[in-house]
Amino acid sequence: MKIGRLIFSLFFTTATIYVTSPSTAQTQPNLPTRLIPLTTGKQTLLPDWQRISFSQMPSIQKSGSIKINGFSRQWKAGDTPDKYLTLGDVDEALKPQLFSLSNIANIINSPNTSTLDNFPLLGKQNLQRLAEIVPNLGDTTTAKIPAIAALLKAKYPQININNSLSNLLSQNPELGKLKLNQIDLSSYTIFDIPNLDAVQLSKFTGWQNTLIKDIPGLNVVPLAFFPLPLTEAGNTFARIDFIWGTAEKRRQRTVSGSDVAGFSVPCSGQKCPHIELDDLENSGRNIRGKFEGSSWISGKYQQVEGGWGCLKSVNGGKEPTGRLPYGSAFKVVVMEANEKTDTVDTALFFRFKNACGATPYFIGPVPFFTYKVNSPIFLGN
Repeated sequence: MKIGRLIFSLFFTTATIYVTSPSTAQTQPNLPTRLIPLTTGKQTLLPDWQRISFSQMPSIQKSGSIKINGFSRQWKAGDTPDKYLTLGDVDEALKPQLFSLSNIANIINSPNTSTLDNFPLLGKQNLQRLAEIVPNLGDTTTAKIPAIAALLKAKYPQININNSLSNLLSQNPELGKLKLNQIDLSSYTIFDIPNLDAVQLSKFTGWQNTLIKDIPGLNVVPLAFFPLPLTEAGNTFARIDFIWGTAEKRRQRTVSGSDVAGFSVPCSGQKCPHIELDDLENSGRNIRGKFEGSSWISGKYQQVEGGWGCLKSVNGGKEPTGRLPYGSAFKVVVMEANEKTDTVDTALFFRFKNACGATPYFIGPVPFFTYKVNSPIFLGN
């Protein structure tokens, strides 16, 4: 059976993309896509990460919260990932901590005119830390740094702000403990602290715990333009040969699992809905591709081991079975397999991280693509 009409849809809308040839391809406005060539000579769609930011991704469908060993997080149905993911959650996957505000402004081609209250990470820094990390700030006359001058006037009105900041801090060590969030910052902009926009985010104390939405402009940076760009991890595609529902049991040869358990975890339960894969060319029994006849099990019905370190026990140490075709920022999971319509939904799941561990990938689902029988599907490595 050759590849006919490829049908992709995003199941969080009613729109469907019909791809019969590149000339008739349509773009789903809620998730930009791009056409790429396949070895068959045909083309297929993948997300266009050069046009997708965290704030433009689909919303999460379920609310939740966790609290363990002093670590607590919550998320609400309807939130986009920038509202519940921190820099630390994606520090290894995308390296956002290597950005400065000026880097972000250049990428999104928009001057950073945010007021300082929209940059809460700054408000948590004390004056001593700012003098250390902001270029030339210590040598600047304090009166020429409006936000810091206002803080000193409010807390120590007798201080002579016509001295350099470094001199004031050396003469009055207690000043170094003051934090900018002790005053109203809504009337000051990024440029009211000279060279603040040049500071790498990783130099700010507590950057790991800062939500992506709370770094001015970061939530609209396309994921392909992060310091470590999000892209396809590998170039392996397979064709969806069959879609099987909940009546299926015990599948031994799989391509799904986790980065902890491996990506060939058998399904031994009574419900093993899955997609059965074949080579793109559909060459029959004479030529067997690596993934021919293997199954990608539905993560809605199978949970596998995930997570590590101090956060491994969250969600019972389990996550939906799936794959990491786009790296470690999120997991792609097959969800509901519908034999009647020959379609299958997929979704993204995220994880939380801190210095001592990571939760399983269970923060979701975030709607992704819906595939039809004979559609190619990206497997990654």
